[in-house]
Order: sequence, then C-alpha cells, then structure tokens
Amino acid sequence: MATRYDEKGKFFTDKISKEQVPVVLQTTYGRIEGFIYVMAGARLKDEINNAEQFIAVTNAKIYNLNDECTYISHFVSVNRDHIIWLLPQAEIQEVFGCTGGDD
Repeated sequence: MATRYDEKGKFFTDKISKEQVPVVLQTTYGRIEGFIYVMAGARLKDEINNAEQFIAVTNAKIYNLNDECTYISHFVSVNRDHIIWLLPQAEIQEVFGCTGGDD
C-alpha cells in the first residue's frame, strides 16, 4: 500500500480507515443489534446520512416485533428507508420505567 503526502503534510492511502461502532437499529419490522463502520473521526449521524440506500451491519442479531431473536448473521444490509431510529450501544442506559434522563 502506497502512502502519498501533499505539500501541507496531509497523507493519502489506498485503504480507507474505518471504525467499528456497535449500534441498535429499530426498523419497521423489528430491532437489529450489530456493528456499523464509519470513517475514522466521523460522526455516526454523518455516515448514515451520507450512506448509500443500504447500510451494512455486521455481527447482526435480528429481533422481531415481539423482541424474539429470529436471526443471527455475520452480515445484513439494511434499507435506510426502514430505519425508525438508531443509537450507539455506548449511549444505552438501563433505566427501569424510562422516567427521564435526569433521574
């Protein structure tokens, strides 16, 4: 792999550096837990907004609307139009009753 530098010292390589982000996605058909890859230093929101129509999720556990795990796969491609919400697993807090963020 060749590394090239411009006059300001910025470097360019043939390989794109990405970081693995554990996420939970709620879709119209159920929930998916797995990993999405984002550009190094980029926000998850930006990666999702700039993504193609289908988003790759690896090491996926797929749950139906009854919260039953129905599939486990090394890879699933999710249509962006079916995502209701998405959050990084690092942001999840165990809250009994979900009464609010200040409790």
